[in-house]
Amino acid sequence: MKPMCCLVILVVGCGKGAAPTMAMPDLGGATSTDAGDPLDDYVLTHMRTAEVPALAAAVVKNDQVVLERAWGTADLTDSRPATPDTLFMLASVSKTVTAVALMQLVEQGKLTLDDPVDAKLGFQVRNPAFPNTPITARMLLSHTSSIEDGPRFYSYNVVGMDSPIALDAFVRGYLTSGGMYFDAANWNATAAPGTHYSYSNAGIALAGELVETLSGMSLQQYCQQHLFGPLGMSESSFRLADLDRAHIAMPYDSDGNGGYTAEGYFCYPDYPAGGLRTSANQLARFLMAFIQFGQLGGAQILSRASVEEMRKQQPSSEEGLSWEFAPLGMRQLIGHSGGDAGVSTDMYFDPATGAGFVVLTNSLVWSDPLRAEALGQIEEKLLQQAP
Repeated sequence: MKPMCCLVILVVGCGKGAAPTMAMPDLGGATSTDAGDPLDDYVLTHMRTAEVPALAAAVVKNDQVVLERAWGTADLTDSRPATPDTLFMLASVSKTVTAVALMQLVEQGKLTLDDPVDAKLGFQVRNPAFPNTPITARMLLSHTSSIEDGPRFYSYNVVGMDSPIALDAFVRGYLTSGGMYFDAANWNATAAPGTHYSYSNAGIALAGELVETLSGMSLQQYCQQHLFGPLGMSESSFRLADLDRAHIAMPYDSDGNGGYTAEGYFCYPDYPAGGLRTSANQLARFLMAFIQFGQLGGAQILSRASVEEMRKQQPSSEEGLSWEFAPLGMRQLIGHSGGDAGVSTDMYFDPATGAGFVVLTNSLVWSDPLRAEALGQIEEKLLQQAP
């Protein structure tokens, strides 16, 4: 299977050198698995090639969990094993959750996909080069807003705490001329909003700010009430402070020689674009709800019409509404990938069969073709487990 990586990988400085280099552990066997299962040897062999200390996975088919397993070590310092309950930072897979939250508000009549967002936000959001062209929610979620990840976008990370920069202050300061975080390169000066696809973490951060403004709650509070709670995702949060760090996998940077350096539990102000932490088995519930057109068990998180719109390729875009397309043989999967310092994640499904997978790891593999290929082979093997 061709490795599926996000179109813009977030490789940022997040405290390298904060911990001494540690050797790759003996990965041993899997947790929560049947003894003698040949899947273990396959996954562990490819994990060594991919240089990921821990991998947690869930395979689903429509509304059923086919497999939940984890391999390796979530924290090398105390040799804590990974389990399907281990929390991982999702990186850009977080965008799918932010997008669903905003689509719920569209269903509630708080806005339409094609409303100018500045009318809802209370401050002007216009590309200085195209001041008469409004930015819409559809543009934000489809990465066609002309908002770019500027030269200082990755400069605001902190380690071991939530960002001290509030989301509202960040997006205002980032998008408004003269703002604290403004740079002319934060906007595409050559392509008008709605005409050009350019993957934008900053655009999704603004979508998260829309959720907060329209709901009167933080994104975390809104998702807890309208997504995480209804779906039984009891330990999922955009806020590090909400979580028990003993349950979180430590992100690691591989030195290519069997050694690892801890990246630390880092956070940033644009958390709607990449800051969600959850487990493979919890994220699987979110994925199953999306596969089932918004419904899982007794929970209805979106209407079928909204999910269909999110799955549809958007005008001038290369993806749907924050859900990407990825080929697998003759099939077209839908989902999202994530890459950040010490993080590689994937969540995809086949709309033709209802089979999908979640794979969460604590090492960045996408910058190395061999490592990325090994992780992709694990994902292909896992998807084959679905009947």
